[in-house]
Amino acid sequence: MNFLKKTPIRRKVTLVILLTSTVVLLIATISLFAFQLATFKRTFERDAKALSEIIASQCNVSLSFDSEKDANEILNALEAKTDVLAAWIVRTNGTLFAKYGTPLVDPGIEPQAEPEGRFVGDYLVEMRPVWSNSEMIGTVFLVSEYRKAYSRIIRFHLGVLAAVLVGSILLTLALSSRLQRVISDPILKLADTARSIAERKDYSARALKVGDDELGLFTDAFNQMLGQIESQDEALQKARRELEQRVVALQHEVAERERAEKRLEVAHRELLEASRQAGMAEVATGVLHNVGNVLNSVNVSTTLLRDSVRKSEVTSVQRLAGLLQERADDLGAFLSSDPKGRMVPQFLSSLGEQLAEERINMLNELELLYRNVEHIKDIVSMQQNYARVAGVVERVSIESLVEDALQIHEAAMARHGVTIERRFESVPLITADKHKIIQIIVNLIHNAKYAVQESVKPEKLLTVFIQAHEGRSVRVIVQDNGIGIPKENLTRIFSHGFTTRRKGHGFGLHSSALAAQEIGGQLKVHSDGVNCGAVFTLDIPLRKNDIPGDTNDRQPE
Repeated sequence: MNFLKKTPIRRKVTLVILLTSTVVLLIATISLFAFQLATFKRTFERDAKALSEIIASQCNVSLSFDSEKDANEILNALEAKTDVLAAWIVRTNGTLFAKYGTPLVDPGIEPQAEPEGRFVGDYLVEMRPVWSNSEMIGTVFLVSEYRKAYSRIIRFHLGVLAAVLVGSILLTLALSSRLQRVISDPILKLADTARSIAERKDYSARALKVGDDELGLFTDAFNQMLGQIESQDEALQKARRELEQRVVALQHEVAERERAEKRLEVAHRELLEASRQAGMAEVATGVLHNVGNVLNSVNVSTTLLRDSVRKSEVTSVQRLAGLLQERADDLGAFLSSDPKGRMVPQFLSSLGEQLAEERINMLNELELLYRNVEHIKDIVSMQQNYARVAGVVERVSIESLVEDALQIHEAAMARHGVTIERRFESVPLITADKHKIIQIIVNLIHNAKYAVQESVKPEKLLTVFIQAHEGRSVRVIVQDNGIGIPKENLTRIFSHGFTTRRKGHGFGLHSSALAAQEIGGQLKVHSDGVNCGAVFTLDIPLRKNDIPGDTNDRQPE
């Protein structure tokens, strides 16, 4: 069912509603039909019994006075009963007193002292004694065509139930086609907004909130994230302009050494802050790209649901119902003798299996859509959480920080076919600013993704290690098999403004190195050269200032 992947959510929601309603209607229809058949048999027996009792009570006078004419008139009144085939009255000596019709079944003409009803072939035979002054004077036999009446009631109820079923399905389709917009329209509008932002890079745009449900909350969070990215981008651009102006001014004041040194110190602090803003923008941009990737999956799911509803086989049910309604008068003969009629059960079986499979696929696609929306909410919530706690020193789990960083890039990694391998050892909690650590790890994973993406190797592998180091620090190692780093660039890789990417700004690794120093740790790099991959190692002390000058550049096994 690959075509479901391109079905829009509108048609998928419509199909889910339609299939659910159809299944419920079928169950109700079948249950009602079975109940009607069971009720008909009891009613038929009860009516035959009552009719035989009435005849027995009316004929006791005729038998008492031996008036065959009166008895025949009573029996001839049964012509109004189309289901009554024959009836006769037998004296107690076994002789025939009066009769109506010619029975096709012979239950015997022996008098019956006890009332009895039994089925003989396709007929129901009721036998009732006739009493006069507590003395049995004869027996009434009543033969009814049960099978004919049973077939007639089946044809009638099948026609009615089929008409009700078809009408209900059409009504459900009409209603679901309009009501599904309550769910699909907000999602489609949000997807259009995200796509527009991703294409134009206009972070001032905002998604329109259409309700206060989960989608409304997600829209608020999405708009809040866009606001943070916009403000961080503006702050970064402003800081760049200010720094460029200050550097030019400082170059013209070389003669005033002391004053120049003070201004350089101020510029260094501002540069550090700008680097921090660049790191925050890097994290936020990664979050936005990841959200955009997941929203692409959401859009694919909505398209698949729409196409699935459009191509549903429900119309085949309508055509079949129309065919059965046209042949309602001879439905039994049509189903048993006509070539098309004999194909109906097999067609219904095949159609039922296909509709059931469509329903399962639709439910799976809706579950995938739900998980994608939940994934976006988790990413946005995580980014907002780190944005709020910047500068706070607390005890944190390095494994959870690494998992959060990987989650930010999860969709992009999957899209580019990058395999992530985790090799985590059990390490103690650390005391540090988790915002700075997540900024460093996100930047390292981001760079590793580009390195393996630009590599010509068929296997794109990124391995993340977590190791305890000498009992005083925790080591996070990000290793890739990408394009590698030339040896002449290893000494400049952490310099401000240095980058080998065409659209890079050179702030990421520089700000990461500064952040590592601020938490009392170290950030190191190793590469054997071009196309040999790279290894970045972040040493984080269990407590700040616990880590000495560590020159050990051991690489993971």
